[in-house]
Amino acid sequence: MAGDGWTSRLLTGLAEHLAAADIGAWRPSGAYAATETGIVIRAVPQSPDRIITLAAYPVGTTLPGLADHQTAVQIRIRAGTDPREADDLADAICDALDGAHGLTWGGIAVVQVWRQSYTSLGQDSNGRWERSENYYIDTMRPTAHNTD
Repeated sequence: MAGDGWTSRLLTGLAEHLAAADIGAWRPSGAYAATETGIVIRAVPQSPDRIITLAAYPVGTTLPGLADHQTAVQIRIRAGTDPREADDLADAICDALDGAHGLTWGGIAVVQVWRQSYTSLGQDSNGRWERSENYYIDTMRPTAHNTD
């Protein structure tokens, strides 16, 4: 079933974590009011103006036999026409994530989280400022072959 996989559970847990910190609203349906900051997975919808998009990508390798796993998440931020809005939203995300440890997201043990890099993406065709944040997440991902 969609959403049951390890990556889906990790991203959903991250979305829930950001929503619990009052940074944005998380609804799996992706329906948001124009005044909300929506949190979505992979998509970059046209509305609302303020959006946080989460997308996982691989980094490093898992050591044979060990469940220790490192993954990365690109957090794409879009806000209003004042560039400070995107910066402020990124700062709130950094405050909630950078250095976080000992968490559980979607049933997955999150050992630690840190911001690896970030950059401005400039303005979109509607004049809204965007930026990209990259966070690394150390987790436990046991599989049939990596159990410890």
